[in-house]
Amino acid sequence: MHSKNMTESGVVTRAPGKLGKLIINSHSSGTVKIFDSESAGVAATGTLTSSGACVPASHGQNVLTSTGAMVAGSHAVSVFTMTDVVVEDEIITIGDTIYTAKVIPTNLYDVAMGDDTEAFLVNLKATINGTIGSFNGTPAHPDVVATASDATTITVRGRVAGTSLNDTATTTDFSNGSWADTTLGGGTGASDAGVTVAAATVTIGAITYTAVVELSETLGAAAVAYQVLYGGSVAAFLDNLKKAINGTGTAGTEYSTGTVAHTYVIATTNTDTAQTIVSRAVGDDAYTAIINALATTETLANTTWADSTFGGGTGDSNPAVTTDEALLTIGDITYTAVVELSETSGATAVPYQVLWVTSEAVFLDKIKLAINNSGVIGTDYSTGTYEHPQVVATTNADTTQVVVSKTVGAGGNAIATTETLGNYAWGAATLASGAGTDGRILADTITFSVVGTTGERVIDFGGLDFLKGLYVIIGGTANITLGYE
Repeated sequence: MHSKNMTESGVVTRAPGKLGKLIINSHSSGTVKIFDSESAGVAATGTLTSSGACVPASHGQNVLTSTGAMVAGSHAVSVFTMTDVVVEDEIITIGDTIYTAKVIPTNLYDVAMGDDTEAFLVNLKATINGTIGSFNGTPAHPDVVATASDATTITVRGRVAGTSLNDTATTTDFSNGSWADTTLGGGTGASDAGVTVAAATVTIGAITYTAVVELSETLGAAAVAYQVLYGGSVAAFLDNLKKAINGTGTAGTEYSTGTVAHTYVIATTNTDTAQTIVSRAVGDDAYTAIINALATTETLANTTWADSTFGGGTGDSNPAVTTDEALLTIGDITYTAVVELSETSGATAVPYQVLWVTSEAVFLDKIKLAINNSGVIGTDYSTGTYEHPQVVATTNADTTQVVVSKTVGAGGNAIATTETLGNYAWGAATLASGAGTDGRILADTITFSVVGTTGERVIDFGGLDFLKGLYVIIGGTANITLGYE
């Protein structure tokens, strides 16, 4: 351990080491400031000044609103009913496919009669679906799926929702059995026509969501991406639509397998009659142009978007505002003024967003908190924002914010200070007034107590590292001893 007694400002050592203890032998209004440097340096500073309102970046928004019942798309359905025993060689026709009742199947599309009507209908279901129980690999019917059977009936539904399969033939020569109608969607009894999907869509950009009474995969057909389960009410549909847009909830139950979260938007506020969507991020001019041009259309009855494009500007359709005019740069870090943090809406956090809130005075307060990482992460500024490595934010007023280099010396004058915020300006393009040899402050001004007795106190720095040397500025009159390694 080395020590040096000092009564005037000067160099303690020019080598790296560790600062141990400061002994105050005596003083009169004494102060001391300690630098990791070979000389006393001055930190560079800069002042950000606001002369009026800025235009913070913002996420675009649109709202889908329902004023009444909507009509979801559905699959055509029909039921075949048995009234007595099966007779061999009688046939059932679905579209172009003919199924033949056989005691012992020998050909494709033969259906084993079994011991009773229930067994026959089980075998018919398996044959229609091309599953275990069909003869010798009979392929599944291309247009329909058999969804249920019991002792007297079998139900078949179109593989795809809509009207395209309504005219599919459903006929038979069974003496003890009949279809509800001669076509799949004929409309007689249990033969229900499929409802068009063309009048059941919600479009956001390149993705079209389709409201359906049943997901295709629920029936055993192939999943159709971006189907959304209607769920029996507008409120239930909007809940499921929100999950589909965000890629949350349960795929295959609330919306179809193959549906992925929307690239550009996230569904936020949701009520029984309205769904708000906002852009997942704020961005530059190019990104904002894409967001604002996204189509927002629908074909659902009693349902409307605020505007036909995401940033159309009608009612609750608010255009996204670019980040290009909302930036504040200090050194290598750029802060973005935003009306709402991306993470607030449920999107991924974007580091170094700073919440504008209500006024320039409050925004400057938030900037100080972000620079010093002293506020509430995720509230005052975004998650992923860290303390600035080069500067500290100091004096703050309603129209100004001072930043000071964490190092002393002329090197701090190279730290960039730029902005694109309207009515904001830095004093210069870089920090200024830094002087002397580059270094850092180990201990800012320590003011000794008024007690003037010898050996009044000892300050233990616990082996504080210094790299360039030690330089001390003594203020007033003081006699001190520094211990260092």
